[in-house]
Amino acid sequence: MNLELNAEQLEFLKFIVQDFEYNDSNERAMIEAIESKIYNLQEKDALRLAGILKAQSKRPSAEW
Repeated sequence: MNLELNAEQLEFLKFIVQDFEYNDSNERAMIEAIESKIYNLQEKDALRLAGILKAQSKRPSAEW
């Protein structure tokens, strides 16, 4: 299953998950897995943005 979230929604979900009070080790494991996925997604998004910015900086500018 895929779930598409924008950066703002992902940050909000991270906030909610971090504040979640789990009741047992199963819930704790699920929360930790979700947090890991959120951090991985945010890292991939940051790397993608860095790649875009790097590529844009190498573009020659038009001189008129």
